[in-house]
Amino acid sequence: MKYFKYLASLPILISLIAGAYGSLNYINKLTAQIDASTDTINILTIFNDKTSRNSNNYASAREELVKEMADMASWVGRIEGIVAALRDGSYKLASQAEYQALEEIVRGNTDSIRQIGYDIKDIERVASGGY
Repeated sequence: MKYFKYLASLPILISLIAGAYGSLNYINKLTAQIDASTDTINILTIFNDKTSRNSNNYASAREELVKEMADMASWVGRIEGIVAALRDGSYKLASQAEYQALEEIVRGNTDSIRQIGYDIKDIERVASGGY
């Protein structure tokens, strides 16, 4: 009889051991999932920080480029004014040979300035995201 008493408590003991094993296994899996989630959150935080810094750097670089483009446009405008004044002055002062030589220089400078203007427009288009 004494053995039957121990034999009857064996299924209870097995179910307690199985329950404890299942609980420990479940807790272990939850811990692993929490660790993986923590790593993912850390990676996302780092990514967010770097993306924010890159965005700020891009914005400041774009502002600086716009300032440089404005300076370049004003410089080109001054050069065009000087060239126009020189061209007008050359009409009044130069002989025919000098006039033709100056006209070629002015034409070359005008073409160069026009090309600079086109290049500036291309740079502005690319800087604003165009193709």
